[in-house]
Amino acid sequence: METNLLTFLNTINPLSEKDSDAILKIVKTKQLKKGEHWLEQGRANYHVAFVEEGYLRKYYVKDGNEITDAFYFENDICADLPSIIGKTKPLSNVVAMQNTLLTTFSHAEFNTLCAGSPALEHLNRTLVEVTFLRFYDRTTSFILKTPKERYDDLVNTKSPILQRATQYHIASYLGIGPQHLSRLRAEK
Repeated sequence: METNLLTFLNTINPLSEKDSDAILKIVKTKQLKKGEHWLEQGRANYHVAFVEEGYLRKYYVKDGNEITDAFYFENDICADLPSIIGKTKPLSNVVAMQNTLLTTFSHAEFNTLCAGSPALEHLNRTLVEVTFLRFYDRTTSFILKTPKERYDDLVNTKSPILQRATQYHIASYLGIGPQHLSRLRAEK
């Protein structure tokens, strides 16, 4: 069973056939229907998901409102690292925004593989670093950039968010209301 996951991981750190085979032994596929959750606030899920097809949206609920924090498209990794590392229940939710196919694996099983392979340990460290930098960039964008600058970043990077997400979810992701997003779009 060859998956896009192995292709993705090999771009980060080339893997031996032995390490690739070990990973394939711990992965499973999971099909989510549109609207089905991968992660739910308060429900432990110590698995990692790789998006093969479709896309996911991460959100928090505050005062009854959904606040979008992230999107995960094809060839992206999705996991709630704070809850995995801290052995806690997630504070966020991750929902399929369309029918979505995931390749999943247990973080604990992956860590066991890493203990026996320096290449996998390096890969694991790199994945955590990339996840941290993504979080850091998002956090600093809310401190250092205006909503217009955050919107311009989406446009300039040709983000799939603009093509696939609803205006309401894009606005929430940018930290603005839908009307403000309409004004920003009109300025372009």
